Amino acid sequence: MTGPREEMACATCLTPLNVLDGDYIHPLHHDDDGHQPVPVPVAQLDTVNRTCDFCGDHHPMWTLRGGGVAVLASSAQTNLLQHLGEAWAACVACMADIDAGKAHRAVDRAMRRMGMHNIPFAHAEAQRLHQAFLDERRPGRTLITTTAWPDLNLSPRDLPKVRDRLAAFYRGADGLPASMRITQTRDHLADSLDRARLYWIDNSFTELAEHAATQMPAVTANKDLAPGDDGLLVWTRPATARRITAISWSTHADMIQAVAYRAIGTGLDDQTMQHLRDAVGWLAPIRTFQLRHEQLVNDAHDHGSAILLATWLLIAQKAGETAPAEIDKTIRKRYARAKRPLPDVRIVRIRARTRREDTASSTATGTGRTYTSRIWVTGHWRNQAYGPGRTLRRPVYIHPFLRGSEDLPIKLSTTVRILDHRSSGNPGGDAGK
Repeated sequence: MTGPREEMACATCLTPLNVLDGDYIHPLHHDDDGHQPVPVPVAQLDTVNRTCDFCGDHHPMWTLRGGGVAVLASSAQTNLLQHLGEAWAACVACMADIDAGKAHRAVDRAMRRMGMHNIPFAHAEAQRLHQAFLDERRPGRTLITTTAWPDLNLSPRDLPKVRDRLAAFYRGADGLPASMRITQTRDHLADSLDRARLYWIDNSFTELAEHAATQMPAVTANKDLAPGDDGLLVWTRPATARRITAISWSTHADMIQAVAYRAIGTGLDDQTMQHLRDAVGWLAPIRTFQLRHEQLVNDAHDHGSAILLATWLLIAQKAGETAPAEIDKTIRKRYARAKRPLPDVRIVRIRARTRREDTASSTATGTGRTYTSRIWVTGHWRNQAYGPGRTLRRPVYIHPFLRGSEDLPIKLSTTVRILDHRSSGNPGGDAGK
């Protein structure tokens, strides 16, 4: 007897695939633009364009397991059996209705979305389909980590509640996909978050780190790279092509374990939003990775390690300045009642350069070359000696600067983006939305 098939999605459109007569096909309601399915395991993807299997909402939150449902399509020529599977996706609203014993509301929502709410036959058939699944529903639910939510800007003052809600989720009973490989370490991750120093990275520093990450040379990983043994970095906007909003890390005897997150929950009404915040919070883990001590990391672009390492290195070389964030009065009172130390929240932004530094950068050539105009030198990494006898090397990022004497004209043939400490993103955030 064979086990259930691995869930597959189309690599072209990122849509989950159904099985028809043993072959993978796009869902019947899906507009596939004429392309053939390109099956790839869902576990290999950060984002999957799935919808709620109960109502069709584009932001499903949970995977439920129940009865294996199949639909038989008959005609004079043939009978086709389409398997809908034993795992169904549920959005936040449908999950709340199912938990409240009001699954009929999910059917109502589905009919309205399809424009069939005035067709009794369609409503009755959808009700039968849902009920066949729910009658054999198994206990528990698993968080869907691959939903592409709209951007959510978190502010420094949001970080304590974001951290505490995430730690509570790790300690809770709701499942995580097996591909995350953290089922056995959830309590350790929660304890690490309790100890974590919290960093909010402003927009300019995020832009600098993204640029630096694309050029970063090989780095030898060790525990001294991180600004602390436990931490949570939150960027003011999703960073890199992977749309990473945050990364947490914990330091162990032989490695650093890190988890990358995406922000979740925008675009919901207030009542549905509250269900989500109570159950999960503001962050959903999407990938884990490890940095083993003394490991030479020369392919740091996987899973978000590049942006993390670049941010750590830039903080270590004091390319940024860190300022303590103001803690809300309600947070202070809550921590005091729990007899917990106040959360340590740091705002990281690009450090303002002094005139002495600007002058040194503009006049240093290193080659003795005579310049007739000032030229832009783009940002780049350079290995810096450090340690005993200066025998060790670590990357140091050199900011864009003007090379040449200040009295020379600037050559305008080169375009460079100037990053400074004045642009700080959206400090107000919209974490409540």
